[in-house]
Amino acid sequence: MKQLFIALFLCLFSFNTIQADNWLHSFEEAKKLAIATNKLVLVDFWATWCGPCKRMDSESWSKEDVQVLMDNYIPVKIDIDRNRGIAQQYGVNGIPFIFILDGNGKVVFKEMSYKNKSQLIKLLKKYAINTSLLSRDLINYYQKNNFTTAFRLGCKYQDFTLYVTKDIKDDFLNVSETYFEESKKQLKESSIKNKHVFLQKMELYEIQELLILNKPEKALKKLDRIDVEKIDKLNTSLYNFINYVVYKLLDDDKAKACEEKLNKNDKQKALLFLEQNI
Repeated sequence: MKQLFIALFLCLFSFNTIQADNWLHSFEEAKKLAIATNKLVLVDFWATWCGPCKRMDSESWSKEDVQVLMDNYIPVKIDIDRNRGIAQQYGVNGIPFIFILDGNGKVVFKEMSYKNKSQLIKLLKKYAINTSLLSRDLINYYQKNNFTTAFRLGCKYQDFTLYVTKDIKDDFLNVSETYFEESKKQLKESSIKNKHVFLQKMELYEIQELLILNKPEKALKKLDRIDVEKIDKLNTSLYNFINYVVYKLLDDDKAKACEEKLNKNDKQKALLFLEQNI
């Protein structure tokens, strides 16, 4: 399904829509291409009457070393006068306004201001990542936005933060939270059975987020409020993993007993956690 989506899109996509200055001008095409190529979307909200926007075009965006870094993104220019709906959707009340989004349009970074060449280079280097680890779930969500696809992306984005640099972890945790909040609303309206299992898992992911942020004391306080007897068997693995990492980060002897309950994959994930936080 993933390969079919990418192949069909790349065949149908007209690269003539990318202008000589490397910018797309269709928001929807930019999002689809970002998913197909495992990149983030770089958005420049602008207008023909905007002086600082024109200065950025001539002094920043057009520079060769900036354009080289733009190859890590799918860049799209959005004229706020011609695309008022999109501008309102993202709360654009001033320009130039730069956004970095995932392929489904969720905000990773945003900032309103003129940026010179060096500022742009710093920004573009910071978020130049490959989203292939999220690819299947980004495609599934794009094709069908429902509880399951939003929930899985909430989980995947949080795990994805283990593979990005510390200075952008918070940004991707925020994206994870965005998908989780969306999935909670959809869960309420769905006919899914055993809703408590998914709500419990989201609660455990909230604790795991504290571990990613290296806050084991706060994580332990939340963990202690959970009744072990009420942990659903589908969430046992995640619960055991969190217990182990909490006690390991706190250098507590309980970690040894918890480690014995981990499966092979969780042990590998735990190593990644501990390498980053100890």
